Amino acid sequence: MINLLIKIFVISFFLNLLWEIIHSQFYTTCLEYDLKKYIKVIINASIKDALFITLFYLFSVFIFDSQKILTNSIQLLFYIIISLLFSFIDEKISLKLKRWKYSKQMPKILGVWISPLFELVVTWVLSFWLVFWL
Repeated sequence: MINLLIKIFVISFFLNLLWEIIHSQFYTTCLEYDLKKYIKVIINASIKDALFITLFYLFSVFIFDSQKILTNSIQLLFYIIISLLFSFIDEKISLKLKRWKYSKQMPKILGVWISPLFELVVTWVLSFWLVFWL
């Protein structure tokens, strides 16, 4: 199980790093950072996201007593719901605390941009697919 969690974390980290780099152009704060601060913010965000993907997976394994999240539809739905809820709440808190600011190009849902809202769901699907099916 430890090796599986490490694989999930590492793959999730790199997928989230790619995601963060791509969508950072839509944050005015990222565009204003110098390179050193930008790298620190992007890496910290990627670590945080990989950690939560791994922890949410572990939590779902304990609740559903199954490591096969992609074939257990109830476990899969549970994971999607907690990922979306976490992403929404985390983004709302970050905006309120002014950790970052959106550019005008960002499409929003309920005051939260689409990319950070769906980031954990998309990157975990890719992570789990890479870990379990390749």
